Amino acid sequence: MELHVRPIRRDEFEEYVAVLEAGVGRRMTDEALEDATADYDVERLFAAFDGERMVGGTGSEALELTVPGPALLPAARITLAAVLPTHRRRGISTELNVQQLHDLRARGEPLAVFTTTGPGLYRRVGYSPATFAQEVELDLVHARLAVPASDGSGRLLAEDELSETLPPIFERHRLAQPGQISRTPLFWRFWLDDRERYRKGEPGDRMAVVFEDGGGDAQGYLTYRLRPGPPRDQPVDALVVEDLVAVTEPSRRELWRYCLAFHQARSLLAHNLPADEPLLFMLDDPRHLRATRLREFVWLRLVDVPAALEARRYTGSGSVALEVTDPVCSENAGRFRLEVEDGVAECGRTDGPAELALDVADLAAVYLGGSSVSRLARAGRIEELASGAIRRLDALFASWPAPWTVSDW
Repeated sequence: MELHVRPIRRDEFEEYVAVLEAGVGRRMTDEALEDATADYDVERLFAAFDGERMVGGTGSEALELTVPGPALLPAARITLAAVLPTHRRRGISTELNVQQLHDLRARGEPLAVFTTTGPGLYRRVGYSPATFAQEVELDLVHARLAVPASDGSGRLLAEDELSETLPPIFERHRLAQPGQISRTPLFWRFWLDDRERYRKGEPGDRMAVVFEDGGGDAQGYLTYRLRPGPPRDQPVDALVVEDLVAVTEPSRRELWRYCLAFHQARSLLAHNLPADEPLLFMLDDPRHLRATRLREFVWLRLVDVPAALEARRYTGSGSVALEVTDPVCSENAGRFRLEVEDGVAECGRTDGPAELALDVADLAAVYLGGSSVSRLARAGRIEELASGAIRRLDALFASWPAPWTVSDW
């Protein structure tokens, strides 16, 4: 049995899609093949073979990630990856990831991002959770806002307005929000099609409202669904927030005001809010809001450590020498000095003594500001080799707002 990984040929594309669909427990349909043909770049696809038989694969797409600064950085979005059930636990997924990371580095893409339901492998190849999703439930019967209204008003959108109205608002938002990834025209096409497969199990039609400020400019939008209850007792059981995307803080507050005025629903549910969502402090009684879960969302990998560290912006000035280990990319392993002057960094190799020792995955965990250096040190994942180094690096990496990713895939 000869297992090997290589880029696929164009004439193997349909087989590739069928293998990945089977790997996640689905039969390939004409729709799945059509979507993959539109979505996948064949030049970025790798497959694993058992002899001549394809048994797994992975791919990527070139996007932009907003990093602290804010600044925009090329990043690879890892697309569907899977191995057939007959060939798991043989190191195939690891080898697919290793070859993919070397390919991304050769392309000059310093970061890679993805979401996963199987995190164990990805920690071992250098990924770490970097953005988080907060799930909440709010009692709409009793909750009230305790903040004054802002100038402007909300407007419900007709379905044929969504494609023209929402993408420009999201684009303005994502340019300032660390953790957001760019949405391609193809993403918006799939999202606006509102297929059952992408609804995350929520029923009902998508509704959308845009907030326009006193000058008539759109500053945020909300999309939601209404979860039904018993027809005679509670026809609308819950308002389920899908996207709440705000360019300005007044727009965020007014979109929440719209939600709280929806008295037909018993409760509000939101599956993906920022970790630093301020709704709690907008309420007259915060006990009506219940955080039900805080989960990791986007996993991040630093493909090129010096390039990634130089691309983001920092708080203040300072210098720290890092001893980095990387199980996959040897170019990232070794001793680097991060020099920051007024928020702008230079990073290069150094022969001087290291002040902190950490894995490349630990660096990914703190890169967007979602976790602090001191928090990872307390967890035993970062070792301080020189007194005060943790405090100095914590101060440099401090960033606001908390990283957040609203786009799912």
